[in-house]
Amino acid sequence: MLLRRLLCLLAATIATTLSAQDLPGLKVTFTSAGKTDVRSDRLLALYVPAGQAPSPFLAAGPFIAKWEGDLQSPLRGTFKLSAESSGKFKLSLNGQPLLDGPGIKTGQLNKGANRIVAEIASADKGDTFVRLSWASKDFPLEPIPPTLLTHPADKELDAAMQRREGRLLFAQMNCAACHADAALVPAKGTGMPEHGQIAPLLSELGTKFKAPFLADWIHDPHSIRPHSLMPKIFAGAGAEQKAADLAAMLTQGATPKAGAVDLKLAPQGGELFANLGCIACHQRPDAEGKDAQDRVPMGHIADKWHPAALMEYLQDPAKHYPATRMPHFRLEEEEASQLAAYLLVNSRQVKRKALAGDAARGAALIVSGGCLNCHAGMPATTQPTLATVLKAGDKGCLSADDKARATAPDFALTSAQRASLKAFLATDLASLKQDTPAEFAERQIKNLNCVACHSRDATLSTWTKVDGEAKKLRDALPPKEHVEGEPVHDAPIPPLTWLGEKLRHDWMSKFIAGQIEYKPRPWLIGQMPAFAHYADGLALGLNHQHGLPQKEAAEPAGDAEKIANGEKLIGDAGGFNCITCHAVGDTEATAVFEAPAINFAQSAERLRKGYYHRWVLAPTRIDPDTKMPKYADPEGMTQLTDPYEGKGPAQFEAIREYIRTVK
Repeated sequence: MLLRRLLCLLAATIATTLSAQDLPGLKVTFTSAGKTDVRSDRLLALYVPAGQAPSPFLAAGPFIAKWEGDLQSPLRGTFKLSAESSGKFKLSLNGQPLLDGPGIKTGQLNKGANRIVAEIASADKGDTFVRLSWASKDFPLEPIPPTLLTHPADKELDAAMQRREGRLLFAQMNCAACHADAALVPAKGTGMPEHGQIAPLLSELGTKFKAPFLADWIHDPHSIRPHSLMPKIFAGAGAEQKAADLAAMLTQGATPKAGAVDLKLAPQGGELFANLGCIACHQRPDAEGKDAQDRVPMGHIADKWHPAALMEYLQDPAKHYPATRMPHFRLEEEEASQLAAYLLVNSRQVKRKALAGDAARGAALIVSGGCLNCHAGMPATTQPTLATVLKAGDKGCLSADDKARATAPDFALTSAQRASLKAFLATDLASLKQDTPAEFAERQIKNLNCVACHSRDATLSTWTKVDGEAKKLRDALPPKEHVEGEPVHDAPIPPLTWLGEKLRHDWMSKFIAGQIEYKPRPWLIGQMPAFAHYADGLALGLNHQHGLPQKEAAEPAGDAEKIANGEKLIGDAGGFNCITCHAVGDTEATAVFEAPAINFAQSAERLRKGYYHRWVLAPTRIDPDTKMPKYADPEGMTQLTDPYEGKGPAQFEAIREYIRTVK
């Protein structure tokens, strides 16, 4: 953990010493049918399936992609640059042509910035892809790390990013739910995945939430939860009364969920709040004021929830809202009770003004306010069409002025968000009718706040930054002696940097969806929660970001001689003695220290072939914190001369062939 933190800080320091104009990643320009679009990518890698568009803002068809930026080399020296590609690929380095098509060439890199310009024309048949790697005398071939790729600030890129932000806001705010227009936007469930998602279902609200809180939430959601997508729907005189009326209608005749929470379990719940990583996304419920990490406030929990309903929600957050960003930890009832106790005991009680609501008036408001358009998917009946809105200019929802907004919902938009929406609405909106997996994945990494728990590139996880708070919650319980094999709280969480290159799509999709029964890393105190609604698209997009297809090429049955050699090579008699730390199927590891490594049977179904070989050749190049030893020298030779004359790649492939057979 310490080494990774130091390396992340070093990368961040390098970034700050660059020109103030340097930004992470490379600028990519796509050209298709006479139109262009730009974005920045972390890696020089691309995967576009045949028949699909390279960008949401361009039509499907032949295209050219051009990357521009700098490779920030830490040293001057001779390096090999390698491209795997389809289509017509070429690359120049510091103004000199280097690669023309797939292959590997040697070039000289200066210390510091080295200008890279690369271009690929889409393949005449089949999918288009490219992956750029490098190697030196000190390390084997690997993708160029994203922390070393930069590009200067660029107005064209800024404008493209603004359009993308506006497109996402348009979808997430469900603008088309009120301003329907079949000629301009796709049908729900088609096109951009975020478009047309149903907001939380309004059923059972009264069994879950307390009416005074619900009235306050309806009246001004942003005062309770900043960045909420829920708008303030009533304005002007009588707005508070309307909110109370609507809350009365939504809770009318409801009986709160039966059951109690044992509040004495609060300390154990605090430990869970720390160990599950809740603290990385949420402020502590007793915290006050603005949060330096911009975490979601939790001080209102006791005002909001009936206790038994909170317990039930923690066990299945997606029950009434499939697109929720709240992770599903598959908590046992006891764990949910402990966590609920901690949240309820430590919440701040707010003295709320109890306005008597009229459910009959609320029944009319739920229709006229447009609530059912978003929360039930009902067709809009009273709002102007999108085409009419586009002609109206800065009025209604887009207005910064209460008077010009009139009776339109108030989304508490910042000036930057309004500018982004206007920039997107100035396009033909055709980008809503399609999407690209790579961009979907990038949006969801931000939307689901993956970096709350995982580091990525040079960015430390929020969980790491708030470790002091987590420690205080753990220390509230009496200390326990650590038992070998049990999880430890300071074990590093796997980084996101190479995830799309690392994991097979079929396994990764199931893992993100919460459909893998085992825990690959039993020594971690946390556990990967489920995001079932996003799993398949997120996994595919991560693969595409690394220039990789959804499925790897089918492999024939393993060679019997290789399998036998692989079994020998993992053993302690003339092998690398991998079985010391790694279990092999049902066979336990022989001499585990602190915690076992990942079971080899699980490695076979998880890892892509290319990543497996990169990992075993130079594990600390990928993960500085790993306990995995490095068995090969920079030339790929190991100390075991038999079999394969000490050639590491051949030996490691034999091991892979063997572990593919382990059940």
